[in-house]
Amino acid sequence: MIPFQIPSFAVTAFAWALVAQAQSFQRLGTCPTFGCVFPPDQTDFLAGQYFDIRLEVHAPANGSEATGRSTPDTNFTFTIAKQGGSPQSAASYFKIAEPALERWNFTWYEDFFARDTKTPSLVNVASKAYRRVALYQPGEYTATLTYNNGQKTTASWLVRDLATARKTKNIILFIGDGMTTNMISAARLIAHKTVNGRYQSRLQMDQFPILGHQMTVSFCGSSESPGYPNVADESGHKSTVNALGVYRDSSPSPFDDPKFESIAEIFHRLTNGGVGIVSTAFIADATPAAFTAHTADRGQYPHVVDTFLNGVTNYTWTNWTGPDVLFGGGAEQFIAGKTSYKGQDYYKLFQNKGYNVVQNNTALSGTPNNAKTLGIFSVSNLPVWLDRNVYKQNLLGKKNSPDGSKGNATDLPGLKEMTLKAIDILDARHRKEGWFLMSEAASIDKQMHTLDYDRALGDLLELDDTVKATIAKLKQLGNQETLVLVTADHGHGYDVAGSVDTKYLNAQNTDRTKRNAIGTYRESGLSQYVNPGSPQDTSSLQHSEGAAFPANWDPRYTLFSAVGANPDHRENYQVHKSGPRVPAVNTSAAEDNYIANYKDAVSGFLVNGTLPVNAAQGVHSLTDVPVFAEGPCQEMFGGELNPLKDLPVKLGSDADVNAQGFTTTSISSSIWRHAWV
Repeated sequence: MIPFQIPSFAVTAFAWALVAQAQSFQRLGTCPTFGCVFPPDQTDFLAGQYFDIRLEVHAPANGSEATGRSTPDTNFTFTIAKQGGSPQSAASYFKIAEPALERWNFTWYEDFFARDTKTPSLVNVASKAYRRVALYQPGEYTATLTYNNGQKTTASWLVRDLATARKTKNIILFIGDGMTTNMISAARLIAHKTVNGRYQSRLQMDQFPILGHQMTVSFCGSSESPGYPNVADESGHKSTVNALGVYRDSSPSPFDDPKFESIAEIFHRLTNGGVGIVSTAFIADATPAAFTAHTADRGQYPHVVDTFLNGVTNYTWTNWTGPDVLFGGGAEQFIAGKTSYKGQDYYKLFQNKGYNVVQNNTALSGTPNNAKTLGIFSVSNLPVWLDRNVYKQNLLGKKNSPDGSKGNATDLPGLKEMTLKAIDILDARHRKEGWFLMSEAASIDKQMHTLDYDRALGDLLELDDTVKATIAKLKQLGNQETLVLVTADHGHGYDVAGSVDTKYLNAQNTDRTKRNAIGTYRESGLSQYVNPGSPQDTSSLQHSEGAAFPANWDPRYTLFSAVGANPDHRENYQVHKSGPRVPAVNTSAAEDNYIANYKDAVSGFLVNGTLPVNAAQGVHSLTDVPVFAEGPCQEMFGGELNPLKDLPVKLGSDADVNAQGFTTTSISSSIWRHAWV
């Protein structure tokens, strides 16, 4: 036997591969070696789901990964083999022409020392991309990239079959952006009355028959990155930071990364069913965008809006004719000008394709249900529930009207009004074919980022009220064929540890004595938020029947709550009546250097940050997030939801359903495989 010898440059590459996966900076996510295959190892597909393949061969020119080989191998080969079959070249396997070779280079920082000294490492790249391919036969596949005189990168792919029978006609996916179990507990505490430790009423989410939890670890590391979890929820594929509907490659263009079909695109292509997208964010934000956009940069907002209407146009892709419903904020991407795609008027372009266009709540409630409808109700994000319903003076002076007149958007729908109208339209247009609706409470996350816990919990309660009204609406329509899911895309490290006597805190003169206003354990007391129906409830605030919101958001005793990862800020544990918080301000025009905003929580005390000094807000966390399910196939979402490959999966079977695991990446996969055909 001839002993196998590894070239010295391969030893170096292998050693660095072991380190690369654990370091702060990565040359390219999911590619620890010099040969990269996208989709990467451990990817699952639905049978017939469209995707692109990107191959890259890297040749580091300098830095600790350099091997002396600075020119990438351009003679690499790539094969596909179904388990038990013989490898075939990808072009032969998919019966397409061999794609052209591409060349580029990029730089990256290997660690914080390199970043601080501004000494990046250069990598030269040879690449090919196979566009819009699909694997139709269920089973395991092996994709092999061979380069550099025999080095190999292997990716194992699993193709899962669809259910043999369609088990639900419609699906509503509620996403509480950033929502965790701890936040739900806090919202329940301030909005629902307790007597001797027993709640006298419950959240609607509490009443769902199935509760599961899904893990949220990402390609990039131990905490969720912006954009990625939305893609996972809405396509069944993991991705990387800020990417939408693609596996991020190293190319300079944000529009040529390898794509994969979203749940909305597949559903529309296979069933011609209806699709609705509703969000309290600007509509080009990551969660709504992940249904149609395919870009490595979620910040390409004008492009995102164009994909809502026209789908992907730079490459041949799945047929997309636009959603039936598109409701949210973000008028700046629709008004003709510098912030719209190619300066075009997207209100007009949507109208030209048969959409009714509405710009306020009055018009929304009166628009007919038989036509596609675009509803854009403000510039940027919609104002949060607390400002729309309690501190209404904060709606003035915003110059955020959706028509571009720089007036104030005051006739605003909330999540409930948008969601119920979306159901009316989808049911009227697609009762026979079925429909899919995503409804997002976006500002749970946005307000948690700015440490504005009152506004975050207000929007969480609005989500729960919307879920309650939705279930009532479905019963009214006689629709028993709808699966309702409530989940989150990621979490924040938020929790409650006691209460705060704000009267005592405000009376103290030093930061240290102000902290003595915090009560924990036996001194934590009960919730002093006034609940509807309590003897103290003299508020004139009126909300929907049966809804539970605090009637008083400014009690003496408030929640002692916080997030674990935060910038420098001041804290007084009191509602910010004048508008959303700005916890930190930048002290440098040259670089980000944030300190506590002295105008925020003036009566409070200084809290030193735990994040780098360039952080203005809190960040996402690793925590599992809840999954609530009710309706056909509800049992598929119970328990701890693990990666698909970790637990046995009985395709199309209702037996042993609790042994079937689904992560954030597979919520949409499980919907498709077991609910829809």
